[in-house]
Amino acid sequence: MMKEKPDLLKISELWIRILNKMDADEKMAKDFGTGDLLHCSEIHTVMAIGKNPDTNLTSLSLLLGISKSAISQMTGRLVVKGLIEKHRDSKNEKEVRFRLSPKGRIAYLGHEQHHAKIYARMHRNLGDLTDDEFSLIIRFLSAMEKTLDESGHGEK
Repeated sequence: MMKEKPDLLKISELWIRILNKMDADEKMAKDFGTGDLLHCSEIHTVMAIGKNPDTNLTSLSLLLGISKSAISQMTGRLVVKGLIEKHRDSKNEKEVRFRLSPKGRIAYLGHEQHHAKIYARMHRNLGDLTDDEFSLIIRFLSAMEKTLDESGHGEK
């Protein structure tokens, strides 16, 4: 007897609802402990600088997958907000490098705590996974990513 295939329409509808909720969540600016409302792109830039201290514009552009022009504008906003600091490379005075300010470090740690809370809720909602269940989730998410890539909506 042949097993019936899962209803891909149900999976697709649930996936679209999840994407819509994630999109709405990412559009909302959040305070990560500094009193500043930071958009997703801003906190991800803070995180990239926090994980890669003394990085330059080109490196940030590659890390975040956005243009140097966009990174230049973003870092300018973050300097004005007092979250990052610019400094000159001691070996190459023309090269500008970035590091977190003390206020930026607070936002960095606040974002880490934000993620820890999300992971705790995920664990509570999922419970302990068997290796097979974990592998199935990874397979599913990889298939969804590949589907988005094939439709031109993701990175290739």
